[in-house]
Amino acid sequence: MKSIRCLIVDDEPLAWRVIENFAKHLPFLQIVRKCRNASEARIALHEEEGIDLIFLDIEMPKLSG
Repeated sequence: MKSIRCLIVDDEPLAWRVIENFAKHLPFLQIVRKCRNASEARIALHEEEGIDLIFLDIEMPKLSG
């Protein structure tokens, strides 16, 4: 089975841990990168190839999801 490459975008490290723990139970999910805000995510999307899934917090400071 092909791996699903994921990006986490959230300003709270606790949310990162929740998603990472969830992903541990799904071996086909590969967390490629974690970003603290939408600006970091924009850069990550340009630097990382083949992101299939984004876990995105929609309420973040400055520029929301």
